[in-house]
Amino acid sequence: MLDWLARWVVRNRILIVALSALLLIPSVYGMSRTKTNYDILAYLPESLPSVQGQKILNDTFGYGATALLLLRDTSDGEAENLKKRLEQVKGVAAVTWISDLADLAIPKEFLPADLVDQFYSGDSTLMQIQFEEEASSLQTEKAVQQIKGELEDLFGPRAYLAGTPPMLAELRAQVEKEMPLYSVAAILLTLTLLVFTLPSFLLPLLILLSIGVAIVYNLGLSYWLNQSMSYITAAVAGALQLGVTMDFSIFLVHRYGEERQQKDKEEAMADAIRFTAQAILTSAATAMAGFLAMTTMALGIGGDLGGTMARGVFISVVMILTLLPSLILILEPWVERVRHRPLLPRFARLAPWIARHPRPLFLLFLLLFLPALLGYSSVDVVYDINRLMPQSLPSVRNLAVIQEQFPTTESAFLVMDSTLSPWDREEVQKKIEALPGVTRVMGLENLADPAVPDPFIPDHVKDMFTKDGYHLAMIQLAYGAYDEGMTRMIREAEAVLRPYAGHAFFTGQPVLENDLMAVVREDSRRVDLVSVAAIFAIILVAFRSLALPILLVGAIELAILFNLGLDFYLGRSMPFVGTFAIGAIQLGSTINYALLLVTRFREELQRQGGQNPGEAMVRAIRTSGGAIVTSALALSGAVVGIWITTDIPVLSDLTFMIARGALISLAVILFLLPAVLLTLQGFIAQTTWNWPKPASRMAKEQEGSAAR
Repeated sequence: MLDWLARWVVRNRILIVALSALLLIPSVYGMSRTKTNYDILAYLPESLPSVQGQKILNDTFGYGATALLLLRDTSDGEAENLKKRLEQVKGVAAVTWISDLADLAIPKEFLPADLVDQFYSGDSTLMQIQFEEEASSLQTEKAVQQIKGELEDLFGPRAYLAGTPPMLAELRAQVEKEMPLYSVAAILLTLTLLVFTLPSFLLPLLILLSIGVAIVYNLGLSYWLNQSMSYITAAVAGALQLGVTMDFSIFLVHRYGEERQQKDKEEAMADAIRFTAQAILTSAATAMAGFLAMTTMALGIGGDLGGTMARGVFISVVMILTLLPSLILILEPWVERVRHRPLLPRFARLAPWIARHPRPLFLLFLLLFLPALLGYSSVDVVYDINRLMPQSLPSVRNLAVIQEQFPTTESAFLVMDSTLSPWDREEVQKKIEALPGVTRVMGLENLADPAVPDPFIPDHVKDMFTKDGYHLAMIQLAYGAYDEGMTRMIREAEAVLRPYAGHAFFTGQPVLENDLMAVVREDSRRVDLVSVAAIFAIILVAFRSLALPILLVGAIELAILFNLGLDFYLGRSMPFVGTFAIGAIQLGSTINYALLLVTRFREELQRQGGQNPGEAMVRAIRTSGGAIVTSALALSGAVVGIWITTDIPVLSDLTFMIARGALISLAVILFLLPAVLLTLQGFIAQTTWNWPKPASRMAKEQEGSAAR
């Protein structure tokens, strides 16, 4: 099969280039039409009661998302006039202010203190704006822009708009402004690296072109598959696909160079494809396994990022085995004209030193697990979406101002259907209001006695709290969404609602954000387990070994733990995305370095008849070290450009950790894994099929077998 593929590619190189160019047309169109989702909470699983309750809020009450508006030095008349104007904005469902609950003609001194404190603080007053659709919808974004225009005209710097809808609108503008910089930085850094490490100035351009085409195919395919994409995936997928699959192309280019020395270009390329395809497919399988592990997450962003990247790796493999060879064959005269000597480390001193000191390095390998585990278990994980946003965004700065005036601005909702009687609803609300962290519950049962006949309750009051068989109560909270107190309060509220499961829901922004934290923690454990198990199985099958999967996965896991735990020692925090993404990406992407080293080590042992493992390791490091360094630097360089150019903390932190993880994996594979393999050479030989053994040992085994 591989021989047929190699011959077909060589014979049809013009056709392959032409088809590749034609397929760019629908792909570029798809890229321009793919919807980008900026709301992380939209990826929460629909099975959560909070998500089900939020859907009722959206569909029945028209409460899709909430924004806060603080006005300073404003009369009640001005505020009421603004409230009425904002309610006319398309996409706004309601604007809640004190005038909804009390007559403005009544002096504040005669109103309940907790009601006044909810809407007034010093010279400031607070409104809550409810939108008809979710925070990331285009209608909500247009409504936010119109509201900002109204505020600028009427109040200028006296108005402070905050909350998820304005924040996502500002984030969208920021990402769209920065996105071209990500691509330029990734291309320039990767191109610079390849120019120095490949033997021709033209080869880096051909590699980037081949993988670039694969990236366009991958990102454009989302539209044709009717899929949206999170802004995190949209920002990092291209650079990550470039960095992860770069080493596949390097494998092919290096092998072609070797074959070309004795053969004509067509035969050399056919043999290069045939001899490297197996290694490329195995490496791609491990990378895809790491990414596909993220698709097992309950949080949908795992499937979004993991699925997109796994698909991207597959498409890159196809392009590297078809388009790249075609381009090299067509342009070979120009490739030859700009040849130069590559600059790669030779490991002349390092390799022998490692081979002479395997036991101390093996001990160091084991000891490093202690600080790595300590740091990993102690690092601060940031789930607060506001902290992961650029602090320069107006909505983020405005939120800080609002929280100074109104420390308890968090609000949740209690949604109940008509299977609960008025007395049941009143009892539930009383129990919720008694929970620590709940400052006020405002529902129809609070404003009107259950004994009051329905016709006597004003329509505008009823419409706020009851509609289409559902009843709504607004809950003011003293805790932030990510406080431990909030978690306890939510669990206690769920216990109160448990007898009414499926009929009563506790929801709202802080509840959804708290559920995000719980879901991510569970997902992280699942992704780690699945990625390790999948890659363990791939190595087990590829090498027919029990020892090698344990040792290779163990080496990368040390690098992963060190990468994740390093932030603890540096006094940094880690974004929640890193808890599930880094392990899967680093394991799937950098296990290839270990596979390359082990493969060359086995080849050198076979050449020496299993004798002198130390010398075999020296040769393995010298022959594979350059490719490993190039691959690690390619991955690091492709994503570090985003870290350099972005002002969005979640993207800068994530890409910095990916880049750092590639370098840590490089250090572990080149410095520590050789010592592990040499120290446990006997264990590997006993548990690995067809592993080279010294002649004396093989003779003894044969004698023992004959005696039996």
